[in-house]
Amino acid sequence: MVVTESALHSWRIITLRGKFLVRNIATIRPYFEQAEKEPLPKVAIDMSGVSQLDSSAVTILVNFQRRIVQKDGLLVLFGMPNDIAEIFSIVGIDKMFRICSGRRDFEALYGTTEK
Repeated sequence: MVVTESALHSWRIITLRGKFLVRNIATIRPYFEQAEKEPLPKVAIDMSGVSQLDSSAVTILVNFQRRIVQKDGLLVLFGMPNDIAEIFSIVGIDKMFRICSGRRDFEALYGTTEK
């Protein structure tokens, strides 16, 4: 798993590439922890490069979402591959997250204004 970070205005964008599995949590955790330190975190996770996701990774995302919301922040997922989007939909997790189809949609909704 490769994790990179960038910014768009007040948004922190965390880009994930590869297999998002429990064994890779140590790679991802520092990025999530840093985002949580913000007083009003606004985080977007680019999942376009995620090739596989396990149940532990889903749990990590759900818990991260809860912590961000507790701080009145926002978490947006975008670029989710179809097979992963289907898993989210089947178990109803897609209702918990703000999801954009790709980066262009994310930027159109959140990139130019403070929402």
